[in-house]
Amino acid sequence: MYSSSLKFLLPLLLLLVVPRISGDDGGQDDPGQQWCIADVQTPDDELQTAINWACGQQDVKCDMIQENQSCYQPNTTKDHADFVFNSYFQNHKNKGGNCYFNGAALITEQDPSHDNCHFEYLS
Repeated sequence: MYSSSLKFLLPLLLLLVVPRISGDDGGQDDPGQQWCIADVQTPDDELQTAINWACGQQDVKCDMIQENQSCYQPNTTKDHADFVFNSYFQNHKNKGGNCYFNGAALITEQDPSHDNCHFEYLS
């Protein structure tokens, strides 16, 4: 009787006792993480205006989207806006900043990092 009961209880006990092993969870370790990215429907000229504004603000890492830097490729206005918007958002969200950019941006819970381009997340 014990052996048949243990056969069913052991997997349940393991799920409760063994800590979660970090695996492929969509790039998220903390389900509350949020990143700010450009809205794909926003025209490039509006994105560029928002990039220019954000790059004029303190603590925005616009150097990372310059040629030969890790977030330059893909070299599109949308991809550069993704990085700059997130850099602004992460560094200003706790000081009253937001992810709006005149309607050109939105929040995602999917880490937009790619290749060697790491999008920061600050709690």
